[in-house]
Amino acid sequence: MNFSKKINNLDLTYIIWLLILTFMSFCMIIIGGLTRLTDSGLSMVDWRPILGIIPPINKESWIGVFNTYKATPEYKIVNYSMNLNEFKYIFWWEWFHRFFARCIGIVFIFPFLYFLLKKYLNKKKLLALFFIFCLGIFQATVGWWMVKSGQIDDPFVSAYRLTFHLTNALIIFSILFWISLSSIYLRKARSTIKDRNSKFFIFIIFLLFITIISGGFMAGTGAGQSFNTFPLMNGEIFPNDYFLNENKLLNLFENTVAINFNHRWLASLTFIFTLSFIIYLLFFTIKKHHTLSLYIVIFFISIQFFLGILTLLNNVPISLASMHQTNSVLLLASVFFAYHKYKYRKESL
Repeated sequence: MNFSKKINNLDLTYIIWLLILTFMSFCMIIIGGLTRLTDSGLSMVDWRPILGIIPPINKESWIGVFNTYKATPEYKIVNYSMNLNEFKYIFWWEWFHRFFARCIGIVFIFPFLYFLLKKYLNKKKLLALFFIFCLGIFQATVGWWMVKSGQIDDPFVSAYRLTFHLTNALIIFSILFWISLSSIYLRKARSTIKDRNSKFFIFIIFLLFITIISGGFMAGTGAGQSFNTFPLMNGEIFPNDYFLNENKLLNLFENTVAINFNHRWLASLTFIFTLSFIIYLLFFTIKKHHTLSLYIVIFFISIQFFLGILTLLNNVPISLASMHQTNSVLLLASVFFAYHKYKYRKESL
């Protein structure tokens, strides 16, 4: 690892803290995905920011929590035959999801106060960290708002709110990862080289975000289980039922046929465009000692594309679906890493 200036102990502590937060935010996305895939998100019917950290500790408290869950639409309509042990399985997933979110908050706030007291944080770092803190509070609120959507009349979480929750998590992860990279390499903005390729990197990041967001609608509506063939859907490239909803805008987000079609072809476009661009960089612009990050992108985007196909063909099993989501975040991180390496490469290259 090459640094542009010497790192002192406080710098190193700051970098380690950022890396821990980045890793925890990555894990949080995966845990959230598994909570959704196991249909566990509606098992806790209240939101207690402090006392909610304490799970049921005896049989009586478990029965009380289960009875509260029995009053929800999900139990009445979907899980009416569920017993206490089955309820515990989904409860623990949601409890751990919330517990881990609280852990991230603790890991953030105390070191932040330490660096603040040490007067280590300049204005730029302070603003960035405060923005992340605000996004974290907002994310917790959105999480509860999302859960509430499935506890009134509809036994299912709103796909809009779920996808919004996922998008905000991706933004938090991306900011943390970029700040971590900048802190590790200690680059300065004046070494930045602006060219057309930088714009292509930004476009690829945009494509990845849109593709992952469309995947959120796939998960939120169960659209991935509607067609288990690729590339055809009901024997056709463009399915007949694509325009079921008269409202063309809502059709994109509520018609499972359109959601499935859009996600698979957005993913295909992203795969082809990214792979073509990276190959172009490898052969025409980047010297050999700057190619590792590009090969990492090729690895993750290839894995992602084939994982997506396998997930569809196998009717979206939890294992493959979770691997697909996990790899999507790793792919996003790999593109950020490659872009950072390219953006702050030396002028002489």
